[in-house]
Amino acid sequence: MKLYDLIFASDRVNRFKRHFIFWLAVYIYHWVRISFLFPQTLTTGTILTISSNALIWGVLTNMLISYSIIYYLVPRFFYTKKYGWFVLGLVLLLAVTILFSIANAFISPGMKTAIGFTKEHPFLFMRGTLIRIFGNPPLICAMLLSLKTFKRWHLKQKENEMLVRENANAELQLLKAQVHPHFLFNTLNNIYSFTLSKSAQAEELVEKLSDMLRYMITDCNVELVPLEKEIKMLGDYIGLEKVRYGDRLDLWVDINNTKNNLLIAPLVMIPFVENSFKHGTSMMRGKQWIQLSIKTEDNVLDFTLINSKPPAPVQNKNKTGIGLMNVKKRLALLYPGKHELTVTSNESIFSVRLTLQLQFANEAVLTNFINHQFIYS
Repeated sequence: MKLYDLIFASDRVNRFKRHFIFWLAVYIYHWVRISFLFPQTLTTGTILTISSNALIWGVLTNMLISYSIIYYLVPRFFYTKKYGWFVLGLVLLLAVTILFSIANAFISPGMKTAIGFTKEHPFLFMRGTLIRIFGNPPLICAMLLSLKTFKRWHLKQKENEMLVRENANAELQLLKAQVHPHFLFNTLNNIYSFTLSKSAQAEELVEKLSDMLRYMITDCNVELVPLEKEIKMLGDYIGLEKVRYGDRLDLWVDINNTKNNLLIAPLVMIPFVENSFKHGTSMMRGKQWIQLSIKTEDNVLDFTLINSKPPAPVQNKNKTGIGLMNVKKRLALLYPGKHELTVTSNESIFSVRLTLQLQFANEAVLTNFINHQFIYS
């Protein structure tokens, strides 16, 4: 974690350490490179000459050029698309570097004699000057800019991942808030009516409602839940709604091959089931029907839901239900490129087909799974 902080943290201490290590490496590189130009035997004078040139040309000059470009010219002119001013700034930096190099050649001629260059080989010294101006600064500046760009890209990726998690969590909390009121009132009324008649079914309804609410409020506060728990919650929800509609509803549920150690994002399927009751069965009179199929093959979940619907659109004043747009947003956040959703609607039928690529759970997680399977006929 300390190495990660050293590379990516934005506090002043770690930023100083990063820059110090980078320029220390640049200094060592220039010291070694310049030392190869000297005679085999190094004296105190030549060592001081190497050190001063490595510091002046290797570090200070490149530091001035790199920081001027990265922290001034690029953000102020290049990012704002003022390319003319950006090029002018580069030219001015180049001119200053050339003037400084010329001045250094006249002020500090000891470098030439220390290396062993004479008037007969003026090009060799000029070659070193050209490297100091046109070779090292662009290379070092590009390296520093690349490291800074990589750091910014990595932090942006982390920020995007955090936003995705926060958005998914916000969508999940919204789902919870929307699901509860929609059926809770009717369910409590049903339970109340059964208690008045002292029906044994009241206890079963209370248990289903308690398990469902406990799951939604407590167990769903994680990114992934066991698929079997999610399916049990769907079963509790459907059981509560089936009691509400009684003989008016023909309900067919087929769940196969779901005990295969898979994890799913919580409350992904229930919006479609809730939608089939709210905008289908509750809006129609007479006999209605819902068909639900859930199966898995390897790690792919196949969810198919078909229900009858009113022949003409019904204006519903209650806008607090779960919209399909909400569900689509969650799927895009949670399963990018790993899901397919097909919604079909005609005059009498509404159907949903959803396939998801799920994750396998660890064996340690499986010990806490709730084994449950139900079929309504």
